[in-house]
Formats: sequence, C-alpha cells, structure tokens
Amino acid sequence: MAIKAVIFDMGGVLLDAVNYKYFRKMEGLTNTNEKTIRNFIVSLLVHYESGNMTKHEFESRIADRFGIKESEVMWPIFLYDNGKVKKGMVSIARKLGKKYKVACITNVDKSRYYYAKSLIDFSIFRFVLASCYFGTSKPDRRIYLEALKRLKIRPNEAIFIDDMEENVKGARKAGMNAIHFKGIKGFVRDLKRYGIEV
Repeated sequence: MAIKAVIFDMGGVLLDAVNYKYFRKMEGLTNTNEKTIRNFIVSLLVHYESGNMTKHEFESRIADRFGIKESEVMWPIFLYDNGKVKKGMVSIARKLGKKYKVACITNVDKSRYYYAKSLIDFSIFRFVLASCYFGTSKPDRRIYLEALKRLKIRPNEAIFIDDMEENVKGARKAGMNAIHFKGIKGFVRDLKRYGIEV
C-alpha cells in the first residue's frame, strides 16, 4: 500500500523535548529524586494534556506533593524558555507536504499549544490534533483513528513519527506504520525504507 500521509509528533520531534531539564530543575528545588518527580508529573499530564485538569489544578497538585509554592512550579514558563524549534525537521515536514498529506498529533496542554503556534507555522499541516482539545492523548487508539478519519486514509497508508516509544507502539496497534524518532539522520534513513526521499 502506498504511503499517502506523514503524521508528526510535536514535542521531541519538531520542538526540543525539555521535560527532562524541568525534572532536573525540580530535583534541585525540592531535594526529591528526579525519577519520583518525573513519575508523579507524568501521571498528572495524562489528565492535564487531555484537557481534564486545569493549569491551577495541575500546578497545585505538584506544589502540594513536593512542598513548594504553586508559583514555583512554573511548568509552561520553563518549557517556553527552554524549548527550541528543530528547524531541519520542520523543513522536512514542509517539503513532504508538497507530495503527501502532512499532519500533527501532539500531547500538549493549552498554554504550550499556543506557544508552539508562535514557533511553528501550523499552515504546513492539514491539521494539528492536540490532546488538550480532543479529550484524550497518545497512546490512546482513538486519537490515531481520529487523525486517519480526518485524512480520509487507511491506517497502512500513514507513517507516524514520535520520540516516545509508547506512542510509536500505540500507532502500530492502530495499524499505522510508525518511526521511533531518535535524530534527523536516522529519520531520513527510515523514511527511505518506505520509499520516501527528502
């Protein structure tokens, strides 16, 4: 089956993933193990990025858990200050858009979504399917199927790219081709396996 669409993740693929820097910052601020911080925040992100928890609820839960002020949590502000565009990947997405349907599925809260729009020209995508507005997040099967529905294609006609293995596995379970993004060189090489040159 010929590939008709390429679907990108945003954070970690088109934008630098800086969550790990935030966890390290919080480790220094709270004297709590980084792994403990990461696990707790990730458990909240499932709800926050699906639009089922407000920013206040999200940040107050973190503040209460680690004994800091809510004003010290600064989740979106830290990501704003430290995130950068992966220009090479955005350039590839733009180029692919001339031949394929290009879209984006992203797990993101509303504040980071608006920030991303200021960094990336969303017009290169047919659509950006944001978890905070859709109501569920990757790797939930429903978000992949929604993207396929909007693109009007079969699962095996799409390639999905994500830096998180669990999201790649979710796409594959939905019947899509998927690439685990680890860097631009490997990504270009993986595209060639599907007959796609950039």
